[in-house]
Amino acid sequence: MANANTTSTQFPANLPVFRGEHYDRLCAQMKVIFRFQDVLEIVSDGVEDLAAEANEAQRTLHREQKKKDGKGLFIIHQCVDSNIFEKIIEEETAKGAWDTLKKIYGGDEKLKKARGETISDLQKVEKVLRALTANFDYIVVAIEESKVLSDLKLEELQASLEAHEMRLKQRTSEKKVDPALQAKFTKKGKEEGSKWNKGKEKWKKKKNSVDAASKNSKNLDDSNKHSKNSKKKVNMKDVQCYCCEKFGHYARNCSENKDSNQDGAQLARSDSDDAMLMATTKMSEDKANVWYLDTGCSNHMTGNKYWFINLDESITRAIRFADNSQVNSEGIGSQLLEKNYSVKMHDKELKLFDAKDKLILKAPLSNNKTFQISINMIDQQCLVTTLNEDHNWIWHHRYGHLNFRGLNLLNLKKMVHDLPHIKTPKQLCKECCIAKSARKAFKHDLPMKSSQKLQLIHSDVCGPLEVQSMGGNYYFLTFIDEFTRYVWIYMIEKKSEVFTRFKKFKLQVERESECSIKKLRTDGGGEYTSNEFAKFCEQEGIIHDITAPYTPQHNGIAERKNRSIMNMARSMLKGKGMPNRFWAEAAATSVYIINRCPTKKLLDKTPYEAWTGAKPSVGHFKVFGSLCFRHVPEQLRRKRQDGQSRDVQFDESKGWNWSGKSVHNDVASSSVRTVFEETVEMPIEVNNLPDQPIRRSTRGRVEPARINDYERFLDHAVGQDGELLEEAMLAEFEPINLNQAMNYSNWLEAMKEEIHAIEKNKTWYLVDKTDKKAIDVKWIYKLKLRPNGEIAKCKARLVARGFLQKAGIDFNEVYAPVARLETIRIVVAIAAYNGWKMHQLDVKSAFLNGPLEEEVYVKQPPGFEVKGQEQKVYRLRKALYGLKQAPRAWNKRIDGFLIKIGFTKCVSEHGVYVKGLSKLDHIILCLYVDDLLITGANEKEIVKFKTSLMQEFEMYDLGNLSYFLGMEFKHTKKDVFLHQKKYAEDILNRFKMVNCNTAITPMETGSKLSKSSTDELVDTTLYKQIIGSLRYLCNTRPDISHSVGLVSRFMEQPRLCHLIAAKRIMRYIKGTIDHGILMPSQKSTKGEISGHGYSNSDRGGDQDDKKSTVGYLFMLGGALICWSSKKQEIVALSSCEAEYVAASYAACQTFWIEMLLEELMINNAVKVKLLVDNKSAIDLANHPISHGRSKHIERRYHFLRDQVNREKLELEYCKSEIQLADILTKPLKKARIDELKKLIWE
Repeated sequence: MANANTTSTQFPANLPVFRGEHYDRLCAQMKVIFRFQDVLEIVSDGVEDLAAEANEAQRTLHREQKKKDGKGLFIIHQCVDSNIFEKIIEEETAKGAWDTLKKIYGGDEKLKKARGETISDLQKVEKVLRALTANFDYIVVAIEESKVLSDLKLEELQASLEAHEMRLKQRTSEKKVDPALQAKFTKKGKEEGSKWNKGKEKWKKKKNSVDAASKNSKNLDDSNKHSKNSKKKVNMKDVQCYCCEKFGHYARNCSENKDSNQDGAQLARSDSDDAMLMATTKMSEDKANVWYLDTGCSNHMTGNKYWFINLDESITRAIRFADNSQVNSEGIGSQLLEKNYSVKMHDKELKLFDAKDKLILKAPLSNNKTFQISINMIDQQCLVTTLNEDHNWIWHHRYGHLNFRGLNLLNLKKMVHDLPHIKTPKQLCKECCIAKSARKAFKHDLPMKSSQKLQLIHSDVCGPLEVQSMGGNYYFLTFIDEFTRYVWIYMIEKKSEVFTRFKKFKLQVERESECSIKKLRTDGGGEYTSNEFAKFCEQEGIIHDITAPYTPQHNGIAERKNRSIMNMARSMLKGKGMPNRFWAEAAATSVYIINRCPTKKLLDKTPYEAWTGAKPSVGHFKVFGSLCFRHVPEQLRRKRQDGQSRDVQFDESKGWNWSGKSVHNDVASSSVRTVFEETVEMPIEVNNLPDQPIRRSTRGRVEPARINDYERFLDHAVGQDGELLEEAMLAEFEPINLNQAMNYSNWLEAMKEEIHAIEKNKTWYLVDKTDKKAIDVKWIYKLKLRPNGEIAKCKARLVARGFLQKAGIDFNEVYAPVARLETIRIVVAIAAYNGWKMHQLDVKSAFLNGPLEEEVYVKQPPGFEVKGQEQKVYRLRKALYGLKQAPRAWNKRIDGFLIKIGFTKCVSEHGVYVKGLSKLDHIILCLYVDDLLITGANEKEIVKFKTSLMQEFEMYDLGNLSYFLGMEFKHTKKDVFLHQKKYAEDILNRFKMVNCNTAITPMETGSKLSKSSTDELVDTTLYKQIIGSLRYLCNTRPDISHSVGLVSRFMEQPRLCHLIAAKRIMRYIKGTIDHGILMPSQKSTKGEISGHGYSNSDRGGDQDDKKSTVGYLFMLGGALICWSSKKQEIVALSSCEAEYVAASYAACQTFWIEMLLEELMINNAVKVKLLVDNKSAIDLANHPISHGRSKHIERRYHFLRDQVNREKLELEYCKSEIQLADILTKPLKKARIDELKKLIWE
């Protein structure tokens, strides 16, 4: 448990940041944080004023409350962005700030209800009752009169309303109403109309009104007839009646028409009457084959209810026709979509065209002035297959392709709940045949050695897998309890994580089972045999049983279980055509399923029941990788976003995990409503039907309009995408071994290129084996990336196993100098100041050019052995990568060539070469192994030099300097900007800090980190990796140098507070990822090049040994060229001594810079002065007086006094406000950091 001194660093690494949206979510998160920090009561109620007569205990309590109030206010400030902060900046208490946020963003009660605040059950019930239609009026009255609404549950109300709706449907179905398509009834007999009437008097009134309307219509028709006959006499023999289709009379005079008018159905009038114009047809006619084309319909209607896709029979409407007669519709169904078809009527013919002006059909004008078409409706028949084993195959896929014998056993012995009866099909599962293919297992029937839980645990690591998982892992670790056969699985990135995972596993299972682990059986892998693993097992009393080497049968339970997991995972991935990057999800799902599968040793139980004592339920199982549609709550929905998202589910537990376009900001799976689309590809049984005559349509096939509402995919589209994604992914991974690389042409070509380079340089020749041992070689694969992250090339390197070499026998000297990064910054600053171009070259296979002095043999490279001479070995003429002496051999080779063509090696920096006696022919070369940086005043001389280099060595000319040793160089018209943005992004990605909240400073002001912290220990390897990555980032980021140096002091035993501090630095980098160093030109500085430095020190800042921290930085021509932040080696007794020692460190750096500048032949008169903000330290350096405050200072630190007395160093006093090195000695506030940055780059 952390003590009080470390509480300030115990804040969560990722605090929420409020930007004015989702205030309710912020409240929930902040209350948890307040409660965790023990300030919730203070934030809610505030701090009461202290009474004047308060005693000491009350005063102490008040001080503690004030501290908590400040702590709560600090948390609030950290959790709001800059815009929100301006609104609470005046608040001095946590309660005041929190109430201000609530007042601004909380809103009143009505607004909260409108925006989605939780509504009580009474409000829901009242809302439902008010929203019901008139058909439910009397049931609403009954509910309000008979029940107390405040006690009525929403479920009870729903049940009552559904029962009433069902009764309405039954009553509607009992009515024998003809379909709505019929406008007139042609049934004979007046008595049939009377059964629709509910009162005789009401029927008579309606009948009289209908007869009157018919009479008026008849008079009007007679007058029209008289007027027509006056013009031309019509031959009645040619007149055909529309009703009875007989000749000799009109439809208005038809006796059948008169009967129908008199016997028309009397219907109740509805609130909404829809008018339409319809033709009439007789009941005796086959209405299924006759359709009338009408462009003026207000509704689409049919008399066949089976043509609807969805038909709601609870909704009925009254249809009114042109003669005021009505019929009832039996329901409303799905409506067809507009197809943008066009209709043309010409010369008594109607033609229907599609959107592309393609003729669909044509209909002639009939005798009754309508366009009638006849369509033969053919009953659908299955002409291809029948599928009889539907649910059997579904459960086979749901259960991760478990064999049918196992499924039957689960059901037969009732080992699980909710599993239906399964029949074993005759066909074979294709995915199982492919994924589970293996040699026949050895026969063995060993008795179980354990008699209780955790008596014996088996463990093994599986991997590395070819593809990195979605979580960035390459391995999975399993633990199996022998007694229950229950399996636990952990995904890990490296084998070094096994020990940490085992400790967490032990703590979890021992708490669950109330038993302790007695024995652990593993193989002899290094992940299990480390000293810390052995020490932990010894302390916990665990017997660690390590199997014999190369005998996996001794650890058979773990090996077999890993194989079962991989078989099931492969089957599920292949069954859905998913890319291999989802192997971790598939493996986790497999373990979840295996724990619910039968095993031989447990007889009638599953591992889950044996471990927990309860039978598992499998009713929630879904097919792995099935398509699903997830409801998106309105609070998380953007404008114009659909209410559902299309995802893929992974069945790892009863709650579902989603993999869609956005997987990082997701809603809780238990609160979403999902619809699964479980489609599996199953073996099918083909039943060939007898040959039948086939009627082929003569018109184009038109898809139903409803199909246009959906996004369509082919059955195999998911599989194709999966294969493409897998290929694209595998093309960008680095193979681990030769077998992986040989499967990909790009890596095979890279290996061939490496062998060609070796043979071209005459690096080796084939000889017979000698008494001297030949060194093994191996292939190393690396992707070369551009600054933007794109792949530049695939590089395969043949490396000798140099760690097998022995000093004095296989090699002597190994040292090879390279240019230091601060030297490279100095050269870049000089080039930028003078406006010189900078060139970059890369030597191809540089180490292959270095001749060897020793006798060295290597084995033939795997995969490229010479046929028929496999037993021979290679003797090396020149070095190979991996040999101890290879760097020195290459350095001697290029050093000799450069000196031969006139270059001089700098004495102060052996990685820098200079050529030329004047600025006209001046060339500077920086050498870093096989990377060359060239600059100078004369471009012609540089081109000549590059030509001679490329004639001597095979090189890549990379052009102007843009990316060198992980640093990016951005050139402008005047200046050069150095940064490491790409490298910083890689750090955040590597340590999963991409989505972290930003921090405004690299370290908290006043942070007191100590080795004596009582926080829990963290992973040492992870901590060292973080520190190592951050230290290289300091090459262009002086603002984090002190913070990184401070956290690097705890790498031996890092604790949680130290890891939080390191992660805070990465959070700061996230917010300042574009920062770097500016190298100005002479045009920007407008003066002669000059140099000056700043030296500073704190006083006993280290919490453990009270040593001070030295910080210095140097400027050249307005550019920051070098800096340092390190702990002093002595304990300073005064601030004067601390500053004096710091100035001596800076004096050494000053002397080296002046020597290097002199050798670079830029300006022999450049003197670098040193600025110090402590006058006592300056006086101590200027006056060699030994007194009580300086007599104990070690002699080496008096180098400062010697340089000053010899007038080789000038000390100058500067005010603390402009002391730039202050950023390198202590944690500072944001305002001070910004001020110093501005001074550095002005």
